[in-house]
Amino acid sequence: MSKAELNTEQKRAVAIKTGPALVVAGAGTGKTRVIVERIAQLLSEGVNPSSIVALTFTEKAANEMLDRVNEARGGYNFDTAIQTFNAFGQDMLNEHAFEVGLGGGVKLVGEIGKQVILHEHLDELGLDYFSPVSNPREQLNVLADYFSLLKQQVIKPQEYTRYASKLPSKTEEESADKQRHAELARAYQSYIDICRRLGVIDYDDQIFLLIELLEARPNVRKKLSSRFKYILVDEFQDTNPMQSRLLELLASQHQNLMVVGDDDQSIYGWRGATLANILGFSQKYPKAKLVTLIKNYRSTQPILDAAYRLIQNNNPQRLEAMENLDKRLIASRKGQIQPSVNVFDELEQELAWIAADIKARVDKGEDPGGIAVLARSNPMARKVHQALEFAGVEHVLAGDSSNIYEHPSVAAMIEALKATVDPSDNQALYHTLGGALFRSDTHKLAVYSAHASRAHKKLEVVINQDVQPDEDFLSALKTINSWRELVHESGVARLSFTILDESGLREEYMMHAEDSAEDALRAQAVGQWLNSLLEFQRFSDMPSAQSYLDNLPALKAEGETLEDDSLAISDSLVNVMTIHKAKGLEWRTVYIADCTEMSLPSKKRSAPLEVPDSLMVHTKADEHLAEERRLMYVAATRAEQDLILTHSHTHTGITQKKPSRFIAEMFGDDFLSSPKPRSGQSMLELFDPSPEPLTPPVLPSRMHQGDNLVLTVSQAGDYLRCPLDFKYRYILNVPGPPNATPVIGTLLHSAMQQINEALIAGRELPKLEDLISQLKINWPEEGHESPKQSQRALDLALSSLERLYGQAPDNPIPLASEKRFKFKVPGAPVILTGRIDVVFGGKDGVEIRDYKSSTGATSAKKAKKQAQSSKQLTMYAMAWQELEGELPAKLSLDFIQTGFIGEVRKQPSSLETLAKSLSDATANIKAGIFEPGYRHDYCRHPQID
Repeated sequence: MSKAELNTEQKRAVAIKTGPALVVAGAGTGKTRVIVERIAQLLSEGVNPSSIVALTFTEKAANEMLDRVNEARGGYNFDTAIQTFNAFGQDMLNEHAFEVGLGGGVKLVGEIGKQVILHEHLDELGLDYFSPVSNPREQLNVLADYFSLLKQQVIKPQEYTRYASKLPSKTEEESADKQRHAELARAYQSYIDICRRLGVIDYDDQIFLLIELLEARPNVRKKLSSRFKYILVDEFQDTNPMQSRLLELLASQHQNLMVVGDDDQSIYGWRGATLANILGFSQKYPKAKLVTLIKNYRSTQPILDAAYRLIQNNNPQRLEAMENLDKRLIASRKGQIQPSVNVFDELEQELAWIAADIKARVDKGEDPGGIAVLARSNPMARKVHQALEFAGVEHVLAGDSSNIYEHPSVAAMIEALKATVDPSDNQALYHTLGGALFRSDTHKLAVYSAHASRAHKKLEVVINQDVQPDEDFLSALKTINSWRELVHESGVARLSFTILDESGLREEYMMHAEDSAEDALRAQAVGQWLNSLLEFQRFSDMPSAQSYLDNLPALKAEGETLEDDSLAISDSLVNVMTIHKAKGLEWRTVYIADCTEMSLPSKKRSAPLEVPDSLMVHTKADEHLAEERRLMYVAATRAEQDLILTHSHTHTGITQKKPSRFIAEMFGDDFLSSPKPRSGQSMLELFDPSPEPLTPPVLPSRMHQGDNLVLTVSQAGDYLRCPLDFKYRYILNVPGPPNATPVIGTLLHSAMQQINEALIAGRELPKLEDLISQLKINWPEEGHESPKQSQRALDLALSSLERLYGQAPDNPIPLASEKRFKFKVPGAPVILTGRIDVVFGGKDGVEIRDYKSSTGATSAKKAKKQAQSSKQLTMYAMAWQELEGELPAKLSLDFIQTGFIGEVRKQPSSLETLAKSLSDATANIKAGIFEPGYRHDYCRHPQID
């Protein structure tokens, strides 16, 4: 579209000379073209290029905009600042470093460096409420995100402190809330002070500090506002309060601020964006000119009409309703293909149908590059990818990302560091010997590991004591010992480079990267990880491997994304991606998969820490459901001619899935009633009628009893939580990392058992000093963060023991303590074994209570929630019903270190559901199916089977 081809409303927007302006640009209406043409218009009128600044959100968008400006002008212009908000902020801070107290220059700290700073200055944060004994550093990533959100909301520490000081404290709950916010305010101030002392800034500071400067220095504000006379902003609906405040300050002299956006396409609230900026623009700038773009150059009218019916359900919190606009998009593209909804019984059938339908389209000559499948979540996008892979449909999983610490190559290097630093870490040595570095005989390694576990010896010692040693193992240990000689004289990066070189991994991963996409991804992951080590060394007071490993839990919790650049958007292959990644893109045919409740819209997940409402800039339009509806709107308006929605009644198991409410909003209830659920065919039936059977692994003999599988309650729970973890832990005998928490739990359980058995027998309670003595004598020396944390954990355990001992005489006398059980699960070939901590009697029936030494349940609500979700309690209820012929009246989790008890009642339906899950789990274990679950301990390590 040339300038002469601009439509009437686009010309109106481009022609605006001065003053504030809001261009409401619907999907596919050419909003970026308006910015480009306006810049070109200003330049053609003789405006100084350096007085124009155009801001957007990604480097890619900024570069594309710059290219289009140069194309429109017929030449190159590098004087106009077309940048991301952060890049612009960084440039301005570099210019005024002395005025913001960074005379030595602006040193930017990334997420790795931020975690290092928080970790190494933990004591300066003054944490008490937010410093759990079991793992005091697990909160650091949460705090880092919270500090970031406070800055994005332009909340200064002093303001937060004032808020906390005014909170009421009449009740215990109010006092706790006041302490909580007062501590957060102090920690926030401390973090800022630490960064200033170190002379570093984080990403938020690139804008936050610039705002501070402009507010504190009127002369600088006037200088920059006079310099940048024309400000243009793309995707204004995605701005946060910090970005909006920066624009307000920059435009303070002239008000020449043009923002372009669409409130109906705001989908980044989880990143801190708020619709308050675009919805309140006219109130902040009463003289603002308003132009609405509604001519759509992408989609057909049936698609646009369905999307419009959907988005109107967000009224009245939309610009259309608030400003009395007409935002109904008018299609310039001809076509009358009606959007369709396809319904299936099971998710597997749904995915198989999508794959088959795409295959049929491509076989008939449709351009695969014009087809996309969109999903709400990364896991669902990967399921679509697997279905297309299975069907042989060439495609790309665009923008797929993962945490670099989960990449097998990076995990292998981290295990090697652990094995080098700590000769007693059997788990790390196991993975290092059996993994990519040495690839030792895994069968023999499992034998060595099992022997080391039984004999409570170091794995290295067991290998060296073998009367018929394997030379490969001895050679590997010799190499590892040579690395240990470098531990105290090399930083973690240098040691890691040495390990890479001497193991041959560097050559394997990096020298062959050009020959293999897999090797290229490995090289990218390892290279990114090595860069993170270099950043760690920049900001760590002690850049050793040991210090790095001490910081590792916090770094993993924060996470670092690994983007696969080889899977960029394809013009020639089918694209699969999440809806968020599809923003700004378009295809002829678009499938939206898994349009079910709890998937799209997804379930709202509360942040661990949330900024108080009274301090936030937000609006009702930012609510979760409204944003999910906008997400569906964005997905639908990516389609040019054919829009296909799919959903299925079940995903796994028997739980029924409801169709997304958005389907009814787009098409009406009558439309929903017309398609019938189709049983469909599975992927196996469609593409591989006779698949090769899986070879089951060899299960330990103790897990067999005739045709039944014998599992402890813990083992069954572990499989339901993560089958792959189960495999590592119980089949491959992978040793676990040193961890003091289970030992502490055992000690406290032992003390409670002695108290309960004394009560049952009617004898005098054991002496408190004897119980304390036992606790101290058996206190674990290993598995703590530090001696200080060991002492804190001991103090908490002692105070808990004293409290429980004092309460014991007033407690009801238990019916049983440490009651063992073994029973066959009804309708499932599995036998469960275990023991119940304590059983109490009551007028309505018995109460089964399980003691928990975890410090995670810090409120009655959290304790209740954990009890409700506990499969272990359901297994106890099932055990009691099978052994005693009745359901317990009550089951409870007693968090003995926090003093909270969570109670729950189990219904027969809960037992039936669990029995079905256990039956499925048993069949999968026998068949050798060990998929990753929703929580991982062992299986994040390199796979060696």
